[in-house]
Amino acid sequence: MKNRFYVQPGWLDFTMFWAFIMIGVSFAVVLQMELIGYGPVSWPAAALLVVVLALAALQIQRSRLVVGAGRVTLRRLLPGNSLQIAPEDVTAVAWKKQTCTLVTRSYGNITFIHFGHNDALKQALAAVLPERG
Repeated sequence: MKNRFYVQPGWLDFTMFWAFIMIGVSFAVVLQMELIGYGPVSWPAAALLVVVLALAALQIQRSRLVVGAGRVTLRRLLPGNSLQIAPEDVTAVAWKKQTCTLVTRSYGNITFIHFGHNDALKQALAAVLPERG
């Protein structure tokens, strides 16, 4: 059975990505105000806002940690950036509040953020990585 968890990249990447999303939303508002003001909706501003919000929704949907039998998969926004991690490749697991760091031989330190309750995620990782979880 596979357990899927919504995760976000480490704090620096998380902050940069969501800052760009906020900049995109702000730019759509500025574009609206400069082109038309409080009048009818400006189609270029609306199109920009839809694209930015779709990118944000796609980031949330695609960024997942999938813990299955004998495999941990960290999915990213682009499918080519997904990481397949074998349990024997993980040398340590460290938790700091909402942040988890997997220390691996192949990829080095992999840090991700999981918002919400971490108990289910910790149990799923402990089941796949029993001596390190």
